Amino acid sequence: MPLGTWETGALHAGAEPVWTGRNRPYDESTLRKRAHEFVDHGATDLVTRELEASVAAAVEESGAMAVAYTDMFDQVYWTKKPAYAGPIGNRNNRLLAATFFGITFVRPKDGPALAYSISWHKPASPLQDALEALHAAPRRSEWLSHHIDLHIWDRGGSGRPSLRWALSHRIPYLSVARKSTRWTRYRGPPQVHTRRNVPVFTRRDTLTARGAPKGAKPQQVIFPAHPDKGRASAKALRYHTGAPLPDKDLRSLDRVYKTRWPSNENAIKALIAVGFDRNLVRSLTPTTSRGVDGRQRRLEARERALHAKIEAFKSVATPETIHDARPLFREKRRCAEQRAAIEAVPATKGARMRLGAELLCKSLMLLMYNLLLLLLRRSTIAAVQAMTPWRVYQLLLGRSALVQSDNHSITLWVDPVTSASDRRLQDELVRLVNARSLSIRGRRLCVHLRGPPE
Repeated sequence: MPLGTWETGALHAGAEPVWTGRNRPYDESTLRKRAHEFVDHGATDLVTRELEASVAAAVEESGAMAVAYTDMFDQVYWTKKPAYAGPIGNRNNRLLAATFFGITFVRPKDGPALAYSISWHKPASPLQDALEALHAAPRRSEWLSHHIDLHIWDRGGSGRPSLRWALSHRIPYLSVARKSTRWTRYRGPPQVHTRRNVPVFTRRDTLTARGAPKGAKPQQVIFPAHPDKGRASAKALRYHTGAPLPDKDLRSLDRVYKTRWPSNENAIKALIAVGFDRNLVRSLTPTTSRGVDGRQRRLEARERALHAKIEAFKSVATPETIHDARPLFREKRRCAEQRAAIEAVPATKGARMRLGAELLCKSLMLLMYNLLLLLLRRSTIAAVQAMTPWRVYQLLLGRSALVQSDNHSITLWVDPVTSASDRRLQDELVRLVNARSLSIRGRRLCVHLRGPPE
C-alpha cells in the first residue's frame, strides 16, 4: 500500500477534491456503490437521453440533414476462465474474452462527428445487432428517420438479411460488398463518370428488394476501386445503397464512404486513448455461444412462418381436406425437436454481460466527448479544432495545477508547456474554457496559466 498522509493522498487524487469539496478522494468501493445506485435509479437512461439531445441540438443548429455511422467495437478482457476464444501465444495461456459495443456517431453538416448511441452485445455479435439496438427505442428511430439522409456502415452489415432489415426500417444505408468485380463487364449507359472519366454504373438491387416495403429503391453501384488510376485499372467495388444517391455523391462515392475513417474509426481510437476500453465489470456470466443464439433466432422465424401457414389452413380447412395438414404437423414436430436440442446445449461460455455501471460510465464519457468537440469547434485555430481528447489532456487537463478558492470563484493555475508552438495552443484552450463561464457548486471556475519557472 502507498504510504503517506491524507494531504499526500489528496495531491495524488487529481482534481477530484476540487469538484467534490472534500479534503481527500473517495474510496473506489464507495464510488462503485454509488454508481450502482445511480444505475438502479435509471441514471443510464437519463445520460443516454442527454447524449442524444446534445447531438440533436448540434444537427438542429446546422440546419441540414446529417450523416450517421455505426460500427462494432470489441473490448478485450484477459482471463483464464472459459471464454469466447482460444489461448493466446506468449500470454501465459490466458484466454481472450471480448465484449462487443455498438457505437453510432452522427456528423452534422460542417461539424464534428458526435457520439449518439452505444449498446452492449455478446462476443461475435454481428453489426445488425447494433443497428437493431439503435432503432429499438421509438424516439431514436423517429429522430434518425427525420434527420439522417445517409447511414454508412462497413461490409460487416452488407449481407442480404441485414440490408433487407434496413430496408424494412427505411434506413438510407450505404455499405460495400465483400467481393470485388470489374467495371468493364457492365454494358449500357453509365449513370455518371468519375473525375478521371471512369464510368459509374447503377443497377437495382433485385435480390435485396425481395420482400421490401412498397416504394423501396435499393441499388447496387459499380464504382472503380482505384479511381485515381483512371481507365488503367478495371477493378471495381459493389456498393449497396438503400435509395438512389445524387450524382455529385456518385462521382466521388469512394470519398463519401471513406468518411467512415475520420468520423467513426478515428473517433473510437481517440476514445480508447483516454481509457474508453477499460473493463469496469470483470465478472463472467455463463451463457451460450453466439452460434446457438443464431440457431434459436432462425428457429423462431421458422416457427412464426409455420404458425402463419397453420392459421391460413384453418380458415379454409374442411373434413375432406384435413389430411392435407400432415406436412404442417410434421414441420411442427421437427421444430419442437430442434428447440429441445437447443435448450439442451449447456451454458459453458463466459461473457461479460450488461451488469454494473460500465455502460453508465461509457455514456458519460461519450457525453463529455461531445461537449469537448463542440467546444473545440468554437476556436479559429485549425489545430485546436482537430485536437483529440488525449491532446487536450496533454496540454491542459493533465497538467499540474494550483487551486485558489474563495466564496465566489475557484481559480486553477495550470503549469504552462515549454514549447512555444504548444503554448499558443494551450492559451487558446484556456480562452475557450473561460469563455464557457463554467461553475463548481455555485462558484465560477477560472483557468489561468502560471508564469514561467524562475
